[in-house]
Amino acid sequence: MLIKVCNISDLEDQKPKKFSINSIEVLAVKIKNKVFVIDAYCPHKGGNMEYGDVDGYKIKCHLHGYEYSLENGKLVYNPYGKSSGWYFSPNLKVYKVEIKGEEIFIEV
Repeated sequence: MLIKVCNISDLEDQKPKKFSINSIEVLAVKIKNKVFVIDAYCPHKGGNMEYGDVDGYKIKCHLHGYEYSLENGKLVYNPYGKSSGWYFSPNLKVYKVEIKGEEIFIEV
């Protein structure tokens, strides 16, 4: 099922923007001609990814510095170098995006 998130004109290049759709909070990020939509909160400890830094095709959580791929959601950098207990982070949820004209949709 496709759900509209926003219009391309609602986004600034490399600036994450949060949207609430059908009680799901997502973050849309435009990088040049690509648009990525991810969960709005970091899977590590729930930091608001809208305040994260975008570098290339990665987003860094502002709370603890974990970095995730915008393309596939995989954790690409754990600043603590440990993978268990408090340091564990699952991958970030990434939504399949479809662009129709000016409108951005995700598959849910």
